[in-house]
Amino acid sequence: MGDRDHLTDVGAFVPDSVAISGSGHGILQGRRFVAKDLFSLEGHRSSFGHERWRSTHAEASTTSPILTSMLDAGADLVGLTKLDQLAYSLIGNVGEGAPPRNTLDDRLFCGGSSSGSAAAVAAGLADIGLGTDTAGSIRVPAAACGLQSIRPSHGLIDPHGVIPLAHSFDVVGVFGLRASDISKVLKVLAPHIPGAARTAKVKFAADVFDQAEVETARVGRAVAEAAASSLGVPFEEAEFGKFIGADVGDLFARLQGREIWSNHGRWVEEHGSSLADDVRMRLERCERLSRDTESAIQHDRTERFTYGRSLSATVEPGTVVALPVMLRHGPMRNWDDRQLTEFRSGCFRLAAPSSLSGGPQAVFPVRRQSDLGSVGVGLLAAPGGDLGLLELMASLGDDAQAIPSNFG
Repeated sequence: MGDRDHLTDVGAFVPDSVAISGSGHGILQGRRFVAKDLFSLEGHRSSFGHERWRSTHAEASTTSPILTSMLDAGADLVGLTKLDQLAYSLIGNVGEGAPPRNTLDDRLFCGGSSSGSAAAVAAGLADIGLGTDTAGSIRVPAAACGLQSIRPSHGLIDPHGVIPLAHSFDVVGVFGLRASDISKVLKVLAPHIPGAARTAKVKFAADVFDQAEVETARVGRAVAEAAASSLGVPFEEAEFGKFIGADVGDLFARLQGREIWSNHGRWVEEHGSSLADDVRMRLERCERLSRDTESAIQHDRTERFTYGRSLSATVEPGTVVALPVMLRHGPMRNWDDRQLTEFRSGCFRLAAPSSLSGGPQAVFPVRRQSDLGSVGVGLLAAPGGDLGLLELMASLGDDAQAIPSNFG
């Protein structure tokens, strides 16, 4: 696997990680990638973020078509990466072994749950990182580690061979240092991806950025204005707060929680005592939600439909909305449980529009002027707007490491 000491220093990989050479030809030839340890790989036992999961499950008998497609396209698999327990955290602190190191800012966790993939790419151990995103698990690590990323439209990439969390919201996502590499990965994993609809308008979620730190708001506006300018399209402010309110977060948590328990409740009942306290507490809520009446379940489905219809009037096809991925710089390693919980709750609500609507959301990172780290600006589009988002990101700056702190 190359320089083992360097790999160990970052702490991004699971103990039984493996490396596989690609085909040697294809559009990803010469690119190195890592994969979150929930993609099936023949002969390997996925950890799903916890050694107990590994010890209670058999080796995979097949390899996920996602990994096969990457290898066939010429990419080399560097290794399999750590994740938070059951992929059910946004912090990056409750996976197997020590948390991966954030080489962009050592004071921060990497964000979760796709912490290891983000850590490996940020450290230069890979060009591309594969992960999953149910409620921000690609977007939060991208913002924390200063990476470009995309959570594609729901269903764009077939998740066969990927351990689910909540299937109605699960998406295979991609980290990269370059938007051009991410575009190539999407073409490999979603060969029938719809053509790019030209971005016709950029909106700035002013009322949401008003809730964020001053530097986050400054960078967000600069990115949105630069995006509109680079494409020669209108820029306007939008009221977006109603789409990320506490009621939206509660609805999302209920819908997600019932599916999580349906997928993993039986295992949790037997092994839940081995999980971290905060993960276990959320799973206990999932169990309670599983006992809801059919009327309550149908009510939430209707509310999701109503939410999506309202959102689509603001995020029309061809529109991109800029909003923060996190309201404050984090997640800090020295925060207490209350601060981490508040951070997660805020990120969860900010992730809801993409997750509930099924639309893609990219993250564009800009280095902070005032401190270490970066500000991740979320760029949200309507379902099917994936290539348009990636073209917009490339027009802003293809190389994440070269994007200056005085952007805009």
